[in-house]
Amino acid sequence: MDKEVNTKEMIVISDKKKGGLPFSKGILANSIIVTGLDMLTSHRIAFDVQDYLVKNKLMSISLEELRALVFRFIKDEVNIEYAEKYLLWQSVGKLRRPIIILIGGSTGAGKSTISTIMSNRLNISRVVSTDAIREIMRTSVSDKLIKPLQGSSYNAYKHLALPPTGVNPVILGFREQVMAVTVGIEAIIKRSVEEKIDTIIEGAHVVPGYINIKNMENKALIEHFVIIVEDEELHREHFVKRTFETQGSRPMQRYLRHLKNIRMIQNYIQELANKNNVKILDNYNLDHTLAEAMDLMFERVKKEFSSHNY
Repeated sequence: MDKEVNTKEMIVISDKKKGGLPFSKGILANSIIVTGLDMLTSHRIAFDVQDYLVKNKLMSISLEELRALVFRFIKDEVNIEYAEKYLLWQSVGKLRRPIIILIGGSTGAGKSTISTIMSNRLNISRVVSTDAIREIMRTSVSDKLIKPLQGSSYNAYKHLALPPTGVNPVILGFREQVMAVTVGIEAIIKRSVEEKIDTIIEGAHVVPGYINIKNMENKALIEHFVIIVEDEELHREHFVKRTFETQGSRPMQRYLRHLKNIRMIQNYIQELANKNNVKILDNYNLDHTLAEAMDLMFERVKKEFSSHNY
């Protein structure tokens, strides 16, 4: 087992703009995890880098030199592919544009879990749920305008102002709620762009074709994907697991009673994703889905660098 390196002096990362910053093995490990390497490997490489600095009495090192050193260790201990991913992610700041990640999908698909893990790995502090947007709008808007915001996405049809004709009430209720919440989603995107703050927005209301992002694409790096659960039994199990994880605050019975509606909405979202060329990820395995989502972001960032010749 590796022993902790003892240092009498603090290793400092020199920065012309910010002065000296203390070296942190934990922070370095987190920056390596972004590449897709597992936690143990990332922490081992971070330990080896720290060990190298101490043994060579490099108690002050520039950020560029540190990144080059980490690149070398990843290349030697893993491979060049992960090393290049590390350098790419460390260069994201050069884009000088915020990253906006939009994660859609029906209730119980795993959006919140994926967004939470991605926010940790990508160091994105602002994560917004569309359920939260809906609640804020519902309590802030006039009673005459909040009917579409009442209820959950799968039972919004119960609050329709007029009885539907010629269209499925579940989908109609969902559409009306999405159109209302989209106003809040677009406002958050606009604010994030103006403040240049990386943001993840997740929820059932992040539906392809509804959000107008065309006029913001040159101001932010925006990536939109949808998470589904193709297998119905697995989808059902997600709600059972959620009940235990939330200690019963989100009881599975409430969702299972509406599973038919939830999956109907999932089909609708999936159709719109195909129509609008939005990537669909089948969440049959969390690790696999997370890896797919991170690869999507890596390819998006890589494409951005290639097209702008940074």
